[in-house]
Amino acid sequence: MKLFNSIKSLKNKEAGRRAFILANGPSIAKEDLSILKNELTIGMNASTILEANHDFYSDYYVLSDTRFIAHPEKQHLATTALHPETVRILRAELKEFDNKGLANPTYYVPALQRDGFSKNLHAGYYFGCTTTMLAIQLAYYLGVSEVYLLGCDLRYQAESPRFYAEANPQLEDSFTSIQIWNILNASNLFESEGKKLFNCSEMSFLRPYLEYVSFEQVVKKSDALV
Repeated sequence: MKLFNSIKSLKNKEAGRRAFILANGPSIAKEDLSILKNELTIGMNASTILEANHDFYSDYYVLSDTRFIAHPEKQHLATTALHPETVRILRAELKEFDNKGLANPTYYVPALQRDGFSKNLHAGYYFGCTTTMLAIQLAYYLGVSEVYLLGCDLRYQAESPRFYAEANPQLEDSFTSIQIWNILNASNLFESEGKKLFNCSEMSFLRPYLEYVSFEQVVKKSDALV
């Protein structure tokens, strides 16, 4: 594994670009993600399934949940299923569970507190009860100017809490308000610096709080500029 001691090399590495964050809500399953081949993407958790289905790979991959990487049914999605060029950013506590034989550049970042926003991943990040928060803080650290959240539904219904099937689904209903607060806080910080954070899930509980734009609209806008 190409383990780096400092994440500082990623600071503003993607300055001015837009990024798509691949959250794991059910709504992302209906999107045609094949157009992301030429886009900056940040995956998480089971997003490697989406990559295989749509023939692309994420530039970055984040993971914060110990239950995920230590789970025998899921751990390959955060390790061997990733493209070897995908840069991995993991919560520091996951290091002991990680696969040390991967070719991927990998960084371990300490978690600070639950609520807040870190502008400096070298110091750590605020976990906000959702891996999406690590992805958003990474996007900021990379210098991204526009961030589009795909599949950030925050609707943890027992029959389909995520886009992929689970034998024992992990439900997060009690944390939804915390997740919304932290994502809205991140959006306000982006706005204060002339950047934007968009919600692309029509069914998301973020709809009243975060500007909505459909993935289709974003794609059409891109095609019009070509």
